[in-house]
Amino acid sequence: MRKIIFNVLLFFIVINSALSQEKIEPCYFDKYQVARKETILNSERIISDFIRNNQVYKKALSGTIKVIPVVVHIIHNGGTENISDAQIQSQIDVLNEDFRKIVGTNGDGNGVDTEIEFCLAKKTPDGKCTNGIVRIQSTLSNHQTYQRSMLKQLSYWDNTRYLNMYVVKSINGSSGILGYSSFPGGPPDEDGIVVRHNYFGRIGTAAASIGRTTTHEIGHWFGLYHTFNGGCGVDTCADGDYVCDTPPAANPNFGCPTINSCSIDFPDVNDQIQNYLDYSDDNCKDMFTMGQKNRMHATLNTIRTLIWSDSNLVYTGCDSGYVTTPCNVVADFTANSQTICVNNQILFTNKTLNGGISYQWYFPGGTPVTSTSTNPLITYNALGTYPVKLVAFGSIGSDSVEFLNYVTVTTPPVGQALPYFEGFESVSFPSSGITIDNPDGGITWERDTTAIQFSGSASAKINNLINTNYGQSDALLLPSFDFTSYSGTPYLFFKWAYAKSDPSYSDELIVLVSKDCGVNWSQVFYRTGTNLVTGPTQTTPYIPDSTTVWKTANVNLNTYATYSNVLIKIVNVTDGGNNLYVDHINLGSNITGIDDIENNITSLEVFPNPTIGNFSVHYNLKNTEIITISLFDALGKKVYSSEKVTRVIGLNKEEVSTNLPNGFYTLKIQSNSYSLNRKIIISK
Repeated sequence: MRKIIFNVLLFFIVINSALSQEKIEPCYFDKYQVARKETILNSERIISDFIRNNQVYKKALSGTIKVIPVVVHIIHNGGTENISDAQIQSQIDVLNEDFRKIVGTNGDGNGVDTEIEFCLAKKTPDGKCTNGIVRIQSTLSNHQTYQRSMLKQLSYWDNTRYLNMYVVKSINGSSGILGYSSFPGGPPDEDGIVVRHNYFGRIGTAAASIGRTTTHEIGHWFGLYHTFNGGCGVDTCADGDYVCDTPPAANPNFGCPTINSCSIDFPDVNDQIQNYLDYSDDNCKDMFTMGQKNRMHATLNTIRTLIWSDSNLVYTGCDSGYVTTPCNVVADFTANSQTICVNNQILFTNKTLNGGISYQWYFPGGTPVTSTSTNPLITYNALGTYPVKLVAFGSIGSDSVEFLNYVTVTTPPVGQALPYFEGFESVSFPSSGITIDNPDGGITWERDTTAIQFSGSASAKINNLINTNYGQSDALLLPSFDFTSYSGTPYLFFKWAYAKSDPSYSDELIVLVSKDCGVNWSQVFYRTGTNLVTGPTQTTPYIPDSTTVWKTANVNLNTYATYSNVLIKIVNVTDGGNNLYVDHINLGSNITGIDDIENNITSLEVFPNPTIGNFSVHYNLKNTEIITISLFDALGKKVYSSEKVTRVIGLNKEEVSTNLPNGFYTLKIQSNSYSLNRKIIISK
């Protein structure tokens, strides 16, 4: 996924540690604008109208210091990413140096004092003492895009009163992404920034950094574009980053070059590589311009008005009259589920504030009944509803929290027997026991009859082209299944069709499976980019036609064969791409009758058919690949398999000789992840 999270007004702010050597594109906000121009323009109109009106009436856009209360959520898993309070404070110091242009610091460049400061909150949303830092141990520290909502469920403070900063270990594995930010106007509970721990601050794990990644991110949070936005353009005020006093740049700059890439400005000056909103190295950056300051204050006076108000500074403890005192611990926790099937487990996540030293948990009805672990894993073996209590001990005292009726233990629903098929032909949607998982209440799966379907007259579709919530997961949740009642190897098949709206980014298609009533999910299938595409890139809605070759998901679920309650969901993670279609869902053996035609195997002929057991297989390949031919009986049992042989481009012929009894069989020709099935009859 090339753009991440938070919502319609979201974009990646990505800085790579090797930018000066590799001129990769570290921020995807530019591509975001192509796909979501209208949503960006909505916030842009508010900001630009405010600037225009104040200039007309000669009103000052600033003149008073605006203080932004901050809460830093450290999402760690017990490693070095659990950075120190001192490292966190060093990042706040860097922000104040950069935004206030403090003399004698790295922020004292040729720019202006933006009259914006940052303060670690001293009060929680419920008025308790805090140092503005929340520490949560969780595997979500290895941050994945489709788990975005889970990250926010761990910890979130009202975004109208606090700037939420999240510090994690990694973002999408080894993708090179160091951080991302929301743009003004996004959904409230998805507002804020996320930064990798080794680029947050300037000491500790970020000793090799000087903290400008976060400065860059927050610039976008205030409504700033990149200085090279739109290239050279024709008007330095109305084009590009909509700021008159940032010289236009044809492209992002890397390293610390002296360059004049555009000559439309007067006077014609060099690119402003010192600006925090370029991609130049951190040690080159030291300035915001007056025009950028005006944009930030326009945002604060229109879209983000409460956060810097005097009343909110009192509310968050960032007012000048607040007297700092040592904070006692504040006990708090969450869980990965509050409803569980009997004999399954719940993971409890400790959210205690202010440096908890030790913990005592109480789990009536659970096993164990008590625990001193930070994040205990508790099994519930009896039906009922149970309370949970946590006592946290700190350096100056203790605190406790108890939630009554917190855990509900139920009987697992009866799993549906296999096989299962859904082709979305019913006018009622969803049908066949399918439910829709739509966490944000926005664009989600729907029944479509406009496109040329793989079969029948309808399919399921999700419109990523108009989806305004990047990183959002929407799922088709299939009914629960009893795999123990099935004698063959269980497979999941379905067809999909998809196109990109821009060649540089893509939505995601994921299949997740749960064996514990939906508490935990495992990924068994993933496609994005070229592996997801079936149609040409287009900015108009993608609609499959008669020429579309639908791709096939072919997932072996034998791992779950001994479970009587298996949940499966087919997930779309939006990235502002284009329409994704799903059709012809089959769950059972691999003899479902699906013609698994994929890109490489373009034809398949079997003759004679019927046969006495000896027959020829002719097929065409687009590319040289290793091929296997297999036969399956009516119960899905493999009864014949050829050796793996490398076959060449073009027509290939293989002879099969068997001594199988009379009956119906399925021949499957397999090449890596692509396959094609044919029914054959053996009759002697």
